[in-house]
Amino acid sequence: MTIAPFRDNPAKRLIREQWNTPLLKYIHEKYNVKYRYMGLPGMDLIDIRLWKDMIEEVIAFELRSPGTDSRKWIRTLRYNLKTFSFRSVAYLGSLEEVVIRGKDNEGNPYQQEKIITLYNLDFCDKIDSSVDTKDFGVKQWRYEAIRVLLNDQQRCFLEKVSSSPSYFILMLTIRNQMDATRLRQALNGQILAETQSYFSSCEKSNPIPPNGQVTGTHTWSIKAFLYDTLIGYFKAPNIATLWFPVIKYNGTPTRNKLGRLDDSPMFHWMILCKFGPQENPSPNCYPVSFLKKVNTLYATDSSISISSEPGEIPNRYQKLSPVAWFQDLEPIFVENGRMI
Repeated sequence: MTIAPFRDNPAKRLIREQWNTPLLKYIHEKYNVKYRYMGLPGMDLIDIRLWKDMIEEVIAFELRSPGTDSRKWIRTLRYNLKTFSFRSVAYLGSLEEVVIRGKDNEGNPYQQEKIITLYNLDFCDKIDSSVDTKDFGVKQWRYEAIRVLLNDQQRCFLEKVSSSPSYFILMLTIRNQMDATRLRQALNGQILAETQSYFSSCEKSNPIPPNGQVTGTHTWSIKAFLYDTLIGYFKAPNIATLWFPVIKYNGTPTRNKLGRLDDSPMFHWMILCKFGPQENPSPNCYPVSFLKKVNTLYATDSSISISSEPGEIPNRYQKLSPVAWFQDLEPIFVENGRMI
């Protein structure tokens, strides 16, 4: 498995600066909160540097670097983190391996002790990509890792419910690609009625091919699969969610085995989450009919615009401001004038 350090690009920078940052800043300034960040910031800490005044703690992960010095990247990451005044820790190994095994590749123990208020899961590759673990070979642990993160969140919330925040923001960036057979099998399984209706509508105009990889051509299908999957994960911990529009963009091209550069179609998701009362039968999900009614967006290096997928009801008046998107449902996620 070939790995390379993260390289930023203009479209991703625009999403970070004009989509993520305005929402984080709005909540930070209005409700006087600072974020406990967990994610994959990369050695250059691009998002950490941008959000440093809004952060109180960083929990980072870095892969083993290739070659004879497997700790080169993690040393650089740790050195750069020390330039900030907030608390930080960096684990060697993939996020998936560390959170599932409870320790990193150096034997450092991992256990979540407090609510994480900002996840930035910038995976860069496919949602179903495997990770190269230190002791167990190649494992497809990404889905389980997300479940572990949510279970850890619930445990921390329940243990210190009176003093713990009840909200968190989840950012997810993945490659807009998936195995067609696996994708079709998932969407033909036991899925939500909303997903089934959306799937049936989209299949008429842009059907999933019988095999091979769908790469940047069927965003609707990966969007539907992930939405349905994550809704299932949010139900058990009773987490209400506000889903912001999916944003497609072209990532940094990658070099294939033949030495040629391949396009890197990507998409980014931002979800505001809040623990509901334990007596509630199930959490709410906003906005209603998300898959059909919320148009997918597209980011270039200079703008974000609507780029509807099949099955979506075109809405040229859809808001392109994440703050305005949040403000429509803000009272649901605020209690007594506080984000808690």
